[in-house]
Amino acid sequence: MSPKIPVAISFTGVANFLGVVGIIGSLVFVALELRQSQKIALAAQQQARTEVFTNVVNSVNQASSASLYEILSKVTANEALTAQEKKIAENYAFQLVWIFENDFIQYKAGLIDEDVWSAKLVSMRTLAELCLLRDSVEYLLQFMTPEMSNLIDIKPRSECN
Repeated sequence: MSPKIPVAISFTGVANFLGVVGIIGSLVFVALELRQSQKIALAAQQQARTEVFTNVVNSVNQASSASLYEILSKVTANEALTAQEKKIAENYAFQLVWIFENDFIQYKAGLIDEDVWSAKLVSMRTLAELCLLRDSVEYLLQFMTPEMSNLIDIKPRSECN
């Protein structure tokens, strides 16, 4: 005689189980979609930043016979600039501060990852240390949030020639 195990599976129990499995599957799908959307948003933001910097370089190409690299090399070496080079350098500093403000907002919103943000912060701090651009950077930072401005140390005038 074989022992029989009574199996009492109700239709409602099966339906509930399948419903739970369906909900879990849906949540996994939504999580994967959100992750993909986040990656797409990060890539789009990087593309937008690249376009901005390309436009900055192109504007210098149109306004000067000197390249942006040549002008920034002079700024870094604290060498004298022509009036046109000074204007370009100051405008470049303004653009970088505004871009930095935008990057700061995007970073706080989670649209810039840590590595990119760290590089942006180093870049902005380096810009703020350049004596020839000090006044431009200081001028614009006064209009930024204290939280953002506190990330940047302006080189004291006494350290500039």
